[in-house]
Amino acid sequence: MSRYTFNPKLDPNRDRRRRTLIGALAFAAVLIVGIALFIIGIRALTGGGNDGDVQATSSASFVPQVTIFAQDVTIQPDEANPTPADPAAPTDASGEGSAPAGEATQAPAATMDPRGALPGLADFTCPSPRQTPEQFGYGIQSNWPVGDIGYWNSVMAERLKLNWTKAQVRWKDFEPVKGDYSQAQNNWQLLDAFTADANKKGLNILFGVIDAPEWARSTIKADKTGPPDDFSEAARFFEKVIARYKGCVQAVEVWNEMNIDREWTTPSGAISGEEYVKFLNVVAPAIRAVDPNITLVMGALAPTGYSAPGESVDDFTYMDQFVAAGGPALVDCIGVHLNGYNMPPDKEWNEGYNDTTAKFRGPFDSPHHSWSFKSTLYGYYQRTNKPQCVTEFGWASMENLGVEGNPPGFEFALDNTEQEQADWIVQGFQIMRESGFVKFGIIFNLDYIQKIGQKPNESGGDPATYSIIRPDGAPRPAFDAVEKLTKQ
Repeated sequence: MSRYTFNPKLDPNRDRRRRTLIGALAFAAVLIVGIALFIIGIRALTGGGNDGDVQATSSASFVPQVTIFAQDVTIQPDEANPTPADPAAPTDASGEGSAPAGEATQAPAATMDPRGALPGLADFTCPSPRQTPEQFGYGIQSNWPVGDIGYWNSVMAERLKLNWTKAQVRWKDFEPVKGDYSQAQNNWQLLDAFTADANKKGLNILFGVIDAPEWARSTIKADKTGPPDDFSEAARFFEKVIARYKGCVQAVEVWNEMNIDREWTTPSGAISGEEYVKFLNVVAPAIRAVDPNITLVMGALAPTGYSAPGESVDDFTYMDQFVAAGGPALVDCIGVHLNGYNMPPDKEWNEGYNDTTAKFRGPFDSPHHSWSFKSTLYGYYQRTNKPQCVTEFGWASMENLGVEGNPPGFEFALDNTEQEQADWIVQGFQIMRESGFVKFGIIFNLDYIQKIGQKPNESGGDPATYSIIRPDGAPRPAFDAVEKLTKQ
């Protein structure tokens, strides 16, 4: 800013102008204060903002912007906000309420496990350590690294009154170079912030650990991931994660959809329940040695009836292999993915149900257990006789998403209305709770529609069709239905 000086002796009217200037400044100050008080009053009357509505994602190139909100998180102050705040993101997220359903048993106060220490980062200590609750749990998954962490945690815990959430932890993003975590400090700090804030707001946390880095894998194929060649490397990483967040993470899902090559590409090309049991035999003891109280969840399978060597195995066939190899003894809970397709959750695959208006005809013209929510859930339980943890379930709908068509391979999303999505999520929760063998169910998903970058009808945009908010942040009927659902 430029600065000017002048000689008062050259200006005989200086006193009059000075009084005028002072008066103008005083009037401006009063006006600004008045406007500020008016805005504060309006926000107080409306609960501090839209409470769930955020600006729609721009069609331009997407760049994730993150605001960390987590009070008293033990991260270095000068790195607490590593990227610019998103001006579109609501910031009223200071509440620290707890969800009433499934209250967990309080565990002894946690101290930092030295196995979770990271060079260059402050230690993390869980604010309110607790064990897995006994009651049936209600949860939802958020795309946690993107957006205002505290805001979205508050939506889940305080607006929807849920008591579980899921965070996927992609190994490759946390250890890009073997044994060197320094290049991923920002990601660790985000996970610190998310975990502490969710814990303080009463959310039980499921970590889903997936996606080995390329340095650990000799077989690299486009758009496919897998475990490390040396399973002990995975055990070492699981140990680091579980030790760092001990007490805050109530359950860990060990990998994801291992019955398809998209998630399980290995040098041998073997996709089988026996191969996964070999993996668990190395990883599970490392997890239990760090936290014997954590719920260890078998990685959920992709519900599919397609079998082809090196590509995919029918999920019932895979589960039979898993059982025969002794897998159930290694886990506390069987992970389950229930992709609702265009069938209600109470319909068995072989009972003859037929939606004559459906454009996607798979479940009706080619009946198979994988189309059915209920058949998949009960089929796994009958095979394993173990508790089930539903780590993803939901129904895709293209209604009111502002685009035509559907993402490739998700034609069934055109058959489901938003109201059906809402009704079937509520019914799905009821079926799981009444089964007596499901520990928790986690909806997929809350907010991916605003956070993934792709449009709902584009390749890779399929998660957006499952979101329970619309592109502009307005609640879909499913959001309202979950909010009103009695959690017991």
